[in-house]
Amino acid sequence: MGPRTSLLTLLALAGLLAPSALRAGGFEIGDQGARALGRGGAFTVRADDLTAIAYNPAGLARLRGTRFYLGNRFGHASEEYRRAATLDWSGATHGVPAYLTFGPVRNAEAWQLLNPFIAAGSDFGLEDWSFALGVYAPAGIGRQSFPEDGPQRWMLSERETQILYYDVSVAWKLRDVFGVGLSLQWVDVPRIRMALTVDGNVSPGLVYADGGTFDIRARLQGSDHVGFSGILGAWYRPLPELEIAASGRFLPVWVDAESRLSLEPVHLALDQPIALSRDGEPARDVTFSMVLPPTARLGLRYVHRRGSVEWFDLELDAAWEGTSMVDAYRVRGRGLVADVLGERIPIDRITIPKRWRDTWSLRLGGDVTVVPGWLSLRAGGFWESPAAAPAYSHIDFFSGHRLGAAAGFSATFYGVELAAAYSWVFQMPVVVDEADSKVSQQAPGSPCTAPYDSTTLCDPHYPGRPAAAANAGTYLSDYHFVSVSLSYSF
Repeated sequence: MGPRTSLLTLLALAGLLAPSALRAGGFEIGDQGARALGRGGAFTVRADDLTAIAYNPAGLARLRGTRFYLGNRFGHASEEYRRAATLDWSGATHGVPAYLTFGPVRNAEAWQLLNPFIAAGSDFGLEDWSFALGVYAPAGIGRQSFPEDGPQRWMLSERETQILYYDVSVAWKLRDVFGVGLSLQWVDVPRIRMALTVDGNVSPGLVYADGGTFDIRARLQGSDHVGFSGILGAWYRPLPELEIAASGRFLPVWVDAESRLSLEPVHLALDQPIALSRDGEPARDVTFSMVLPPTARLGLRYVHRRGSVEWFDLELDAAWEGTSMVDAYRVRGRGLVADVLGERIPIDRITIPKRWRDTWSLRLGGDVTVVPGWLSLRAGGFWESPAAAPAYSHIDFFSGHRLGAAAGFSATFYGVELAAAYSWVFQMPVVVDEADSKVSQQAPGSPCTAPYDSTTLCDPHYPGRPAAAANAGTYLSDYHFVSVSLSYSF
């Protein structure tokens, strides 16, 4: 196949790389790609298939010929939240509050069946260059669903996040000593959808620990189709058996999803829906904002060769994610007002605090060649630090110290490679005391405002906070992933 034919084939495949609503996760858990997943994510240096566009685009320079890649990751997310017992002063009798306890709630959308990676690449007959196109969803948990009347409803009752990365990649190498690569990304967020319960109470000095007459279920749905970023990578081979590589996403992705907000009463039987307006005109539009942070990876790989065969390798990677940029999720109403039984509740700005920290991880993995050119086995594992301090824990993204173990294989028949891998990710339990909680119930109509110390407008039983703690409790989670891919090269 000549360069012109390869180009036409690549462009034809690119037309197929535009699914309308592939499901993807928010922030990542585990890894994409069967080879990378099977090595515990230790893939920065090796990066020897088309998933290199995401891990280290410089690895593309070592791929010869024309290649096609189709993969998917299947996941099962076991996520459980147990709200801590609390006192309900709104129902106090003779000064004695009610003591509330709660049962556990679990994510009903445990199965995550669509987490794809599709790519095509070619060297177009050039000795030192390689090019690729790809579309993939990040390795995340895309859907969550909890009981609408559950004790977690002040944080979340449902969430769906769809994110797609469209990549155009190029790589160049200097013989087999050094290589560089770049992936330019268009980031598409076809859908962000979430729902939670807010306290619509406007009475001064009153907080309902587990709901009141004026509870309102808020639903938000939006999208943002314009975001850009890039991944830059390089590798260096100082010795035949030793390789070093680095890569990273050098631009954060700012998501400003133009969204529609709807409000419905939980307990009140209203004659008409809750009216939303701006400057006296009906309106429902709001903007939901968040950021996908930059990342960096550094890896060291040892390779044992005999002749032209790599019999085994061992790679150690360190990774960083700048999640300290995620200080909050924000909903901007730009003067939006809700009318509930004659009470006008402003929805100008709602902030869900995150105050995340940068995360670090160590990943160790390798491959063993069983039958050269036919069969390889791999295994690996990793540790990753939590993004959220316990006080800011939230069920939209279970965050604790993570430990992962993985194994997989590749089998090649006449230019077609079948790769499969399994990974188990265990997250250490997180316990949040009510006194330490930094996430409160949303009460946009409350007259109690920062610094929440008014003796007349704020409930004296909740000093320094606008409402009851929303995230106190115990967070338990573990994840199972299976990744399968088919690749063809010629």
